[in-house]
Amino acid sequence: MLEIVEGMIVVSTQGRDNGHIYIVKNIENGYAYVVDGKQRTIQNPKKKKFKHLRPTGQIIESIQEKFRGNQKILDSEIRKTIDNLSII
Repeated sequence: MLEIVEGMIVVSTQGRDNGHIYIVKNIENGYAYVVDGKQRTIQNPKKKKFKHLRPTGQIIESIQEKFRGNQKILDSEIRKTIDNLSII
């Protein structure tokens, strides 16, 4: 199984958001905090257990660098990235 890291595209496998695509903002205490730029913004990420996420293996390096460097990132940037994905 792939390791979940910041900037990785993941798909929710459990809950009301089953099948929803997110980007991992950060990881803390065994949880991934995920954003989609719409319902889950940078200021209000969703806390998900690793077992409830399916990693895709795709890492968005530009976003990963911004998350790790605590640089400003806009929700619109997250939305555009997710909208332009081709996940099967």
